[in-house]
Amino acid sequence: MSTKLHLTIVSQEEKLFDQEVESVTLPTNNGVITILKDHQPLISKLEFGELSYVVAGQEHSMLLTQGFVNKKPDNQVLVVVDSAFSARELSNAKIRAALARAKEAYRMSKDKQELLMIEASLKQLFWEVQLANKKKN
Repeated sequence: MSTKLHLTIVSQEEKLFDQEVESVTLPTNNGVITILKDHQPLISKLEFGELSYVVAGQEHSMLLTQGFVNKKPDNQVLVVVDSAFSARELSNAKIRAALARAKEAYRMSKDKQELLMIEASLKQLFWEVQLANKKKN
């Protein structure tokens, strides 16, 4: 008999994560909740924020956009989000280089779609830096 939850995270495009975990902590519209094995079933809306999970005693995390979570009676936890991403290893040099590339692309581009993509990339970089800094502290 398993003492774990089965966590599946999917976006509109793909399955992002599918593994047994000891716990999962999620940002819901009613606050942050932690789900453990045999937690009562629930369905809740998720807000933008950090999702964390524990595997073999180690905590891992990712940022996610809005979505929902469905904790089923059989310890299956399904998280459906627009998108989610983990913090990459970022150095100050990599951050400066990414910002310089984005500034140059922004200055050169007149295409609204391309400008929106640059903006989305910068927002993702910002949140990855926040998550990486949190892990360092």
